[in-house]
Amino acid sequence: MSRFRFYILPRLLLALSVLALAAGLWVLWLSLGQPMPTAALACRQAETARFLAPGQLLATGEVHLDEGYTEQDAWAVLRRGEGYALAELERTAGFLWTVDWLWSSDPVGSAPLFTFATARSTWWDPGEVWRDDYDIGDTDTYVQTVPLAVCDDPAAVRLEGELLVAGGWEDPQAVYAERAVPIIWSPAENGVWVGEPVSALMPHSPDDPTVLGGSILIWCRAYDAGGNLIASCDPSAR
Repeated sequence: MSRFRFYILPRLLLALSVLALAAGLWVLWLSLGQPMPTAALACRQAETARFLAPGQLLATGEVHLDEGYTEQDAWAVLRRGEGYALAELERTAGFLWTVDWLWSSDPVGSAPLFTFATARSTWWDPGEVWRDDYDIGDTDTYVQTVPLAVCDDPAAVRLEGELLVAGGWEDPQAVYAERAVPIIWSPAENGVWVGEPVSALMPHSPDDPTVLGGSILIWCRAYDAGGNLIASCDPSAR
């Protein structure tokens, strides 16, 4: 009896406590959306959950917007066969990661330059004063986003580009000169380039001023060390 009380029982209680702690941590992990310790593992988990074959992680980066707010904390670009994938990640508990959104492109084939827009937030003209009779058609509304580009040509040393929000009722080429905003690009890794956050005006529909928005379009051009154009991307030509 004394052997059970002083030797077996303490060890049994310790084992049960460890099992209860492990079960509690498992439930907590599930309730947090099954976060992973790295962005790469979070991307792999998201692909598995969507029954996708694993892609090649090219680059990741954190999101820092100047205006507005987004729940996205980081992005990841993956190579998936003949196309690419963009993952938007959210930080959980300060050091764990979950994929909030995963989008895969159609096969791009031999296209040497491909672009994404990520971490979108909406904000209003700071000069406007909120009124009781406020109408969204009375003020300018902007979307801020982080542009991304992938260039397969290793000779690319500089990127130039512009970003535009074009309404479905507009011809992008017709409003390009008026509203396109320049992008400042920096190389990340593995052919991925990241632009500084860009704020672009969201157009209002001419038929209804309360209807605004459209598609985010990114023009991009890649140059080699000699300043020669080696690749370009024109979304209005797609």
